[in-house]
Amino acid sequence: MHTVFEMNEVGSSFQAFQILKELENPFAEEIWVLALNAQLKVIRKEMVFRGTVDHCLIHPRDIFRVLIQNNASSFVLAHNHPSQEVLPSEQDLLITRKIHQLGKVSQIPLNDHLIFTREKYFSMADNGYFQKWKKTRSGLLNGSAT
Repeated sequence: MHTVFEMNEVGSSFQAFQILKELENPFAEEIWVLALNAQLKVIRKEMVFRGTVDHCLIHPRDIFRVLIQNNASSFVLAHNHPSQEVLPSEQDLLITRKIHQLGKVSQIPLNDHLIFTREKYFSMADNGYFQKWKKTRSGLLNGSAT
């Protein structure tokens, strides 16, 4: 499932959550990517993985394939927790660090990783895992993961 050329601006975790919350699947974990252009507008929204009620396998190459094919300048990674608990697991933190590093190497920065339900979300950027999003004339400045 994907949407092309949404063109919603995503300059904060709240704006990303507004786009994602209606996609929440209460029965299975799903990993979503919001590919953004240099103006932080969504150029593609795509579910890249679907798992079980409490687990989802993820591979960075499939995330970066979507980003490269759509000429993304940056991106937001997100996944739901059917348990309704939005705090990240140790596995969530490990994969986020790996994808953040790959984003730096590929020069397609990870702006945030959200864990969401229909009612609430946890933003890794808002909770200190990344520098706050900052738009510049040439795009986005990004910090490093802790």
